[in-house]
Amino acid sequence: MAKDYKTIRFVNREGVELFKIPDGANIKITYPPGDGRGTIIRPCKYEGPHHVTIGSALYHIDEFAMRMYQVGARYEPEVQLQWAEILPITPGEEKYCTYNREKGNTCIGHLAGDFGHHGDRFFSSWSDRESGKNTPKFQTDFHSAVYALRRHLLKDYGTMKEFCEKHPEAKLPDTGNLTHYGFKLDAGRRQYFIRCNVETVPRDSRFIIYAYNKMAREREQAQPEKPSVLKQIRDAEKAPKPPRKPKAPGKKKDGAEL
Repeated sequence: MAKDYKTIRFVNREGVELFKIPDGANIKITYPPGDGRGTIIRPCKYEGPHHVTIGSALYHIDEFAMRMYQVGARYEPEVQLQWAEILPITPGEEKYCTYNREKGNTCIGHLAGDFGHHGDRFFSSWSDRESGKNTPKFQTDFHSAVYALRRHLLKDYGTMKEFCEKHPEAKLPDTGNLTHYGFKLDAGRRQYFIRCNVETVPRDSRFIIYAYNKMAREREQAQPEKPSVLKQIRDAEKAPKPPRKPKAPGKKKDGAEL
């Protein structure tokens, strides 16, 4: 995420990324019946791009994944969305699915990614729109939202393609084809807009998740859009000029009219 914040990756035994959590967050480990340990919560500390301290033990992320596989345990973020309804965007919301917006700047940032050559991976990179809004609390909320999306819309290339085709009303305008779709996910104080680019070849498909503080975005919608200074100047030049008032007749020094 932002440079000041570190993100911990968790993978499966094949090295495929399962999810991310911010540094200091917890994971939930569920052991199989009969193991005796049940479900436990462990804090995680970032130790580099490939290492993490879980509880009091230091692991390479691949080592931890293999250990969990060997004992049949499941691991996932402790913080998760309890309800995730993914809806097509409504008319007028297309502007929240783009990089460039003329109005305001309530967008915290965006996550761009793809599913790899075979459509079953998850590669992504985060870009800040305004780093001051990228707080630890936001990171926790954002990663829980991404985890929810990865279990549904963004599970893999096939799932995304099928979901988009079932919602033709989500097609974004002015794209010239049927490959760009827009969806949204409400999550309490946050709102996420997802742009899906569905191509015939998995490696060409893309997705972008735009993150917003919901209340700030709603305040922005309620405010009238102010034209730019350049537009105001041009409008003033085009506006009809009022007719000149005739000058009052002057008088000579002796009082006679001119």
